Amino acid sequence: MRENDWTRVLDWPGYKVYRAEIDEPAKRLRLWVRRKRGNKQLVCSGCGQAVSAIAETYEREVRDLPCFEYLTTVVIELYRLRCLRCGVKAEKVPQLPSKAPYSKRFEDAVGLACESAAARRVALQVWAFDQRR
Repeated sequence: MRENDWTRVLDWPGYKVYRAEIDEPAKRLRLWVRRKRGNKQLVCSGCGQAVSAIAETYEREVRDLPCFEYLTTVVIELYRLRCLRCGVKAEKVPQLPSKAPYSKRFEDAVGLACESAAARRVALQVWAFDQRR
């Protein structure tokens, strides 16, 4: 599959997949993403202000919803911003809740599953799926 196909499958607005790796025996999918060219709207995670000064670039690995039967991990390229109010802070990304090691939609899916099943059962299912690696 081409990177632009993975970009459509991932469906993270403003981001594109530039590398994909499939580990078939372990049933794991890793996608590396970065901002699309025109997406330079950087927001400070501390105060919510728009910031243009980038202090550094780093990668963060987060778990996302499974893609077909593959455990999916997204490696996202992020910026540390030099905010005039807060100092150096990580950028705010809508797809990532705080510093959690999973995406917003993964969090939402687990929360929704917990509404219709016991939290313990959902945790066991999520954990068992993760242990197939």
